[in-house]
Amino acid sequence: MQNRKRKPLDLPVTGFLAGFLVPLVIFVAVYFFREIRISIDDYIRNLTRLNALVKLGSLCVFANLLVFMGFIRINYDRAARGVLGATIIYAIVILISKAL
Repeated sequence: MQNRKRKPLDLPVTGFLAGFLVPLVIFVAVYFFREIRISIDDYIRNLTRLNALVKLGSLCVFANLLVFMGFIRINYDRAARGVLGATIIYAIVILISKAL
C-alpha cells in the first residue's frame, strides 16, 4: 500500500464547502456590481420574473470547474471529490428549478 503524506486540507468537507460557497460568492458579487440600488430580495424577485435566476445560478456554478481543476492540479483529490459533490447537488437543484 502506498504511503501518502497527509495533507490537512485534502478532505471532502473542504472541497464541499469550497464548491458550495464559490457560486454563492459569485452570485453576491454580481448583485453588488450592478448599478441598480435595489434590495437583494427585489433583485431575486426580478431575476425570477425574468426567468434569469436559474440561468445566473448555472453560470455561478460553472466557476466550480476552476475550483475543481485547482484541487486536481495540487493533488488534493479528496477535496476535488467534495467540489464534485457540491456541483452535483447544485445541478440537481437547477434541474428541478427548470422543471417547475
